[in-house]
Amino acid sequence: MNDHLPRRYPSLFVLIVVVALLQAGPAHSLSSEDAYELRNALQAFDHEPDVYQVQQAALQHRGLASDKPDRWTRRARLSTLLPQIQGQASWLDQRDQRNRFRENISADDDGTYERNHAQHYLYDDLRLRGLYSLRLTFNLSELIYHRQELNIQREVRAQWSARDDRIQQITELYFARRRYQLYQRLLPTDDMQENLDRHLAIEALTARIDAATGGWFRQQLEEAH
Repeated sequence: MNDHLPRRYPSLFVLIVVVALLQAGPAHSLSSEDAYELRNALQAFDHEPDVYQVQQAALQHRGLASDKPDRWTRRARLSTLLPQIQGQASWLDQRDQRNRFRENISADDDGTYERNHAQHYLYDDLRLRGLYSLRLTFNLSELIYHRQELNIQREVRAQWSARDDRIQQITELYFARRRYQLYQRLLPTDDMQENLDRHLAIEALTARIDAATGGWFRQQLEEAH
């Protein structure tokens, strides 16, 4: 598994790859004239995105562009520094009411009772209280090993596998398209059917690369012209 992609493919490597793709029979050495024509043919496509740019665009389109998916483990461990917060709030509404009546009764010398005015007393006691509590819980043991690390590692391996598959797929499409382009330029033919097949193959491969990059590839081709 490659940890990173090279920034650009050396021209010599591209030349070797294309020569290998063009060879249909036993290996043979190229003449200086053939090598010159091949070099010129390769340079004719310098305005197009190189394979590294196409790979990165394809990974970006699928959300696989990050070269450090294992950052999830670090983030999971750091998340344990955040406490688990529990809060509680309650209110107490207590009200006491009391009614009192008072009446003065007096007697004169003849034994006659006399009532004075009556008095009414109302006591209204209202008490409101609020109770609040806050609890913070830390689990610092997971700073060393987080319980989700096994799941994270499975996800990391799956993402690396998806990155490798995507890179391999887009690389094959890219050089298959370039092979047909070089056929058209270096090995022209008067056979209409052959020319049509090559043209359609280039268009089909262009469409597949464009779909894999979310429309980025065709936009780059249009801007280059």
